[in-house]
Amino acid sequence: MTTPPRMQIQKSTFEGRIRQQKWLTLVALPILMISTYFGYYSVWGALFIFWGLSSTLSGEVFLLEPINRGANPVLFWIISVMWIGFGALYILADFFPEYLV
Repeated sequence: MTTPPRMQIQKSTFEGRIRQQKWLTLVALPILMISTYFGYYSVWGALFIFWGLSSTLSGEVFLLEPINRGANPVLFWIISVMWIGFGALYILADFFPEYLV
């Protein structure tokens, strides 16, 4: 009986680390910080809507713990609808502040 060949451990190169980065997140973080500093909360609103829609499509939402649509449907839908609703409110508050007191 022969032993399987050893797997070669690849050294982490700078190029390899750059390719593994989460670029969308790395771009979004400074945008969120800058928009918050200048008081443009519609960017956060878009992110809340994205979270609500993506959780609806995936069937799982995370609020302090994972909540599955099949196991806890009422709680799942309450959180998803709240995220989409809060996102819409943030966007409306930026574009139509006179209508929201």
